[in-house]
Amino acid sequence: MEITYRIIQPAEYNIFYELINQDDSWWAFSPSLGQLSACDWNAYCGNENVLSLGCFVDNAPAGLLQGIAFSDASRAMRIAVIAFREYAKIAPVMMRGAADWVFASIDCACMFGEIPSTNRHVMNLLQKTGFEKQGSIPELYWSDAKQKFVNATIVVCTFESLRRAKQDADLDI
Repeated sequence: MEITYRIIQPAEYNIFYELINQDDSWWAFSPSLGQLSACDWNAYCGNENVLSLGCFVDNAPAGLLQGIAFSDASRAMRIAVIAFREYAKIAPVMMRGAADWVFASIDCACMFGEIPSTNRHVMNLLQKTGFEKQGSIPELYWSDAKQKFVNATIVVCTFESLRRAKQDADLDI
């Protein structure tokens, strides 16, 4: 099994869009964006300030890390991540590789995100990737399942926290 990473190209935007729809995973991928139309998705992916890093397993799309700089004067990147269901078992390996790619290829000091506190699967994945909990934001996201606003957990990954997560993963083998 070969896992590779590359910036997805405009001709691939719809492939990833359809895979997110097929998995019905907009709520997990990017609750702040919500479900986008195909047109809005293509515009977002095509924005020069958005990194759309595809993860491929044996050349098949397996996941996506999207990031956007917090500001023009910042080295912090706000991210959204997804591992498609078929690849859920190797999601931590895929996401550590994507984080490696970001730190090796971009002048980035950290990646951060806000995760609905009800989304334990994404939280577990991110913690295995080196993201650490930093705090919470009360009632940031609406939960259709709970029919109420839920808190969000703020998570941050640095090169050092990624290194620690990779060492921990090596110990689990």
